[in-house]
Formats: sequence, C-alpha cells, structure tokens
Amino acid sequence: MTLVGKIFTFLILVMSVAFLMLAATVFATHVNWRDKVMGSGDAKGLKAQVEEVSDTNRRLREEIERANDRLALEQASRAYALAGLQTKLQQAVSELQVKEKQFAELQAANGTAVTTLETNSESLKKISDENTQLRTDLRNAEQARDEKFNQVVQLTDKLNELEGVRQDLAERQRELLAQVSRMKVVLDHNNLNEFTPVVDIPPQVDGVVTAVSDRDLLEISIGSDDGLRVGHTLEVYRNNSYLGRVVVRRVEPDRAVVEILKEYRKGTVRKGDRVATKLS
Repeated sequence: MTLVGKIFTFLILVMSVAFLMLAATVFATHVNWRDKVMGSGDAKGLKAQVEEVSDTNRRLREEIERANDRLALEQASRAYALAGLQTKLQQAVSELQVKEKQFAELQAANGTAVTTLETNSESLKKISDENTQLRTDLRNAEQARDEKFNQVVQLTDKLNELEGVRQDLAERQRELLAQVSRMKVVLDHNNLNEFTPVVDIPPQVDGVVTAVSDRDLLEISIGSDDGLRVGHTLEVYRNNSYLGRVVVRRVEPDRAVVEILKEYRKGTVRKGDRVATKLS
C-alpha cells in the first residue's frame, strides 16, 4: 500500500468515526434537530460542526494534495535517481564483463606464467648446478694453478741456482783451462807429458834438517802435510854447497825421516842444513 492509500484510509477512518459519533449523538439525544443543527445558546449546532468538519476535511485534502505533490516530486526524484543507478548498473555490468574478460585473460596469462616459471625454475636449478660445478672446477683449477705456480717458482729458483752453478762451473772451467795451459807449459819445459809417472816425483818443498843420526838418517821439518811420500828424493845443501841426496823412509804430518844416499854424498850433513826438491 502506497502513502496516498494510507492517507485516504486514514481520512475515511476519521470521517467514519465522525459520522458514527454524529449518528450516535442524534440517536441518543432525540432533541430538536433544528436547534441542534442551528445551535442554541452557546452550544454549536451541527451545521457549525459540519462546517468545522468540512474545514478540517478541506485542510486535510489540501494536506493530502501537498503530500501527493511531495510524493510525486519524491517519486520523480527517485525515478531520476533510479535511472542514474540503472545507468551506473549497466556501466558496472559492462565494466564487470570487461573485468571478467580481463580476469580470464589474466588467468590464461597466469597459467602461461606458471608454466614459464616452472620451466625457468628447472633451468635455474640446472644453471645453479652448473654454476656450483663450475665453481668447484674453478677452485680446483686455481689450486692446480697455485701448485703449478709454486712449482714454477721452485723451478725458477732452482734454475737461477743452477745458472749460478753453471756460471761458477764456467768460471772454474776457464780457470782450469788456464791452469791446464800453464801446466802444459811446465810439462813441456820439464820434458814431461800426461803419461809420465809422477808418483815418485816429490812436490816443490823446502825444509830444514832438525836432527842427524850416526846411521845416515836425518830428520827434516816437512812431512805428509807438505805432500811428501815414502820414496821421494830431496837434495841437501848448505848455502851454495851441495851436500848430497836423501830418500824419504818414514813420513809424519809435520816431519819426515830420510836416509842419505851414499853414492850422492858430497859432504857432511849437519843440523840446520837445507833440504829441497829439485826436478832436474
């Protein structure tokens, strides 16, 4: 039921109650209807009451009309608002359809992205494994490189050391060649060669007779430290006088015992005489 129907229902109810009261009053009083209608004294008559009710009815009708006008205005406003809402609803439906389409596209793209992500995850795992292996290989290679570098350093040091040894040997070779050349000159000067036995040839020494025995034995101040060996022969002299030749019989580090060879005796040997090697 609308607002207008309610208003009319209310008015009918009010009027029904009024007429009911009027009828009850007329029936109960049994008065002079003329006086009742026209009124007597200060009491209002029915005419006045009817006029008052009519005025009330008129005012109520005017209020109903104003209420109808307001209702119509409100209905128009609501219709306008409803039209706007309908338009917005259509726009929302259109947007919803677009969003649903976009959502479907996004779901499809998401499925593709998930598939791509799984593929990329597998590729990433494979690359990570390869990267780990490469890191391990790199560490091994670096370790091998360091070991090789240490070997190179050691070999370089060894090479430098050997180069120093080579230079020393080369210098020693030059010295030996020079020494051999000098020795060749000495050998040639003494009519010797590399095949001449030199075991019995005494070294170049010069000593002093430190003791004389009555058995042609002498003690001299040079020994094995000076290169003397048993069997070497030495010459004995005093100043410019040749006294004879002796042969080594016993050798000690700092002295030796020699025997005078009788066939070479040229004089008496005394303590303090000189002994020396003579090659020719």
